[in-house]
Amino acid sequence: MNPSNEELKISMPQYFVLQMMVFGAISFHVYPWLVLQSTTQSYWIPILIWMLLGLLGAWLFSRVLALHQGKDAYTITKRVLGWPGVILFIVPLLWFMWSAMVIIVRAHSEIISMTILHSTPQWFLDGMIFIGVFLAFGGIGSIIRASVLFLLVSFPLSVGLVLLGFGDLDFNLGKPWLYTNGDFLTSPKFYTTSFIWAGYLYFAACGRYAKQPKKLWRPYTVAALCFLPLLAAAVYQPALTFSPEMSRILTLPYISKMDSVSYYWLVIENLTAVFIVSSILYLFLLLALILNCIVTAIRAVFPSWNEKLLYVLAGVTAYAAIRLIPSWEWIERAVEWDTVLRLYLMYGFPMAVLVKSFISNKMRARQ
Repeated sequence: MNPSNEELKISMPQYFVLQMMVFGAISFHVYPWLVLQSTTQSYWIPILIWMLLGLLGAWLFSRVLALHQGKDAYTITKRVLGWPGVILFIVPLLWFMWSAMVIIVRAHSEIISMTILHSTPQWFLDGMIFIGVFLAFGGIGSIIRASVLFLLVSFPLSVGLVLLGFGDLDFNLGKPWLYTNGDFLTSPKFYTTSFIWAGYLYFAACGRYAKQPKKLWRPYTVAALCFLPLLAAAVYQPALTFSPEMSRILTLPYISKMDSVSYYWLVIENLTAVFIVSSILYLFLLLALILNCIVTAIRAVFPSWNEKLLYVLAGVTAYAAIRLIPSWEWIERAVEWDTVLRLYLMYGFPMAVLVKSFISNKMRARQ
């Protein structure tokens, strides 16, 4: 670990920036399609339900990080649960983060290839993973400094694109606005949308730099509230433009919506290219954050392993896996396949650590 990182303290606004970058990187691609597929009633209800569940998970995870201030979630898990915790939680969390990185990079490269760089080789676009490796080399301090700069560019672009998308909506297509029969509860797609709200898991490594780790759920909450209107717009704007039925059969509903936006006074004709630029900025920082989590997890178990070499190995193995993904349909299925593991880590992981810590404290108090 870099010496400078040992003395680093991350403020709550900086955690907010990191969480905003996480939301930005994963919100506009598969998520709108999943929500549209999950229900034929009011879309905002399943969106809001998962946001509240995400806040619960973030609160639980913050309590875990507060058990041993100054330690990452992996070290805390190993202390509280021992090697069973390594096998039951750290290894699955490693797989989840590595596979998420693979899927996210391939999803972005597929979108770039489908929209603006049709003739660019896929192997070249998949190489974006190595930009994340380069950013991660500098440690969490460098990631935070870069994220502040990138967010100042990418978030205004995201907001501007959403505002431009309000020009040609038919709000009658959004009915019913206030009714649901709970049909989304029986849809696997509803549970798959949890991936948007799992971003607090990426605080597993950098949470040790918090002055008050018990309050880490607060920047997550503020970031979720800031991105909630953008998430709702990413779902509703395609439905209110093309109709819900048509939007469900579109591969990328929100990007299709961006393609349809046209104003005579707008200097930029290709809004999809602007969207891609903002998405890529989010992506680079998310990749660096995930790589930092992966390397920190490995070194929590094997502290003598070389940090820089682990970054390179994580990037190379991820790139090899990215090249094996055959199609966009496979990406959609992979996000669904991860659902059970994701929910296990979002809620089972922090609850098990907290329960075991509570029991241990009770037993020590009786002695």
